Amino acid sequence: MLADGVVQSVAPTAAAGGYWEAMLPEHQPRRALLLGVGGGTLAHLLIGRFGPLTIVGVDDDPRMLSLARAVFGPLPPGVDLVLADAFTFVARCAGRFDYVAVDLFHGGRPARGVTGQPFLRALREALVPGGHAVFNLFRDAHTARRLRRIAQRFTVTRVEHVRDNVVVHARR
Repeated sequence: MLADGVVQSVAPTAAAGGYWEAMLPEHQPRRALLLGVGGGTLAHLLIGRFGPLTIVGVDDDPRMLSLARAVFGPLPPGVDLVLADAFTFVARCAGRFDYVAVDLFHGGRPARGVTGQPFLRALREALVPGGHAVFNLFRDAHTARRLRRIAQRFTVTRVEHVRDNVVVHARR
């Protein structure tokens, strides 16, 4: 599934070796938050690996969610989709999650503020103590700075390079 010439999602069967697989946690989460649902690839992979889960998926593009349903079919049961801005959702989030995936792009660019301290602070608060956050970033001239900013709020446990993506695993 392409948006502005950039791959946003793939069928779960085609995700092997891609960054989506690298975003999966090692242990089964109880409650997951996906920021940037796209076509639902990560939701399908999480449920495929761990079985039924409670997942909240947030995306700000209704066209993307409609296209995802048309291309990949309905998302698995237990996935609650929310049409909202991810930054606003996290800032107002009353729930606590033990796994949060941050995959926020507009076309080929990372969403502005994705490694800004206000968002990272709110994201940290949305996680339970010891909770796991994973970030999908593009490899570019700003990667080192983005990694340092994430490390100011989280303990970075793993950084994985998958083609032009940098997947950062971190703990609260």
